[in-house]
Amino acid sequence: MSELHVRPFRPGDGERVRELNRVAMAETPEWVPDAPDADLEDVRGHYLDAGGEFLVCEVERSETSKRERGTRTREQGEGEKIDTGNLDDEIVAMGAYEPLDGWMAEQFDSTAGTAELTRVRVDPAAQGRGFGTRVVEELEHRARCTGYRAFVLNTGADNEQARGFYESHGYSLVRETTVEFEGATLDLALYWSRLDG
Repeated sequence: MSELHVRPFRPGDGERVRELNRVAMAETPEWVPDAPDADLEDVRGHYLDAGGEFLVCEVERSETSKRERGTRTREQGEGEKIDTGNLDDEIVAMGAYEPLDGWMAEQFDSTAGTAELTRVRVDPAAQGRGFGTRVVEELEHRARCTGYRAFVLNTGADNEQARGFYESHGYSLVRETTVEFEGATLDLALYWSRLDG
């Protein structure tokens, strides 16, 4: 059986994270082809250095294969090698939170202690196996430990799968709204949940 673990984003994950975002979003009603993803081009600056978090869920395919193939390393500084993950590990889900800002802050009572849950994606080939749940639960735990008291999020108003997922995890619908994004009109559902019980 494959081992599953959730870990923070690290150097070397960027390409897979952007690919995962594309393939997961392409399956949704709110998909906007060629939508900009500047935040995914600079995960450290956009999330980690700004008081947020970005996690990936990785499946370790085979202990035997892991021992045979070892781990990936890359050179850092003066020949020092750092572990960038197992060759046979695969990122199958991801998610992030960031301090509430921008247009989302205008939609909610943006009191201190509220963060936006975002970029929750699961590879379509791996959906229905609890990977998204693991990522969201770990993000909620880390946010609570950092002092956040609530999460807000948006998803497509017609995205019944995502809406069902968030509602099953205790997120309450606040309202539906329509926004203009990169020349596209999006109908979105806005959700909220307390993090402190």
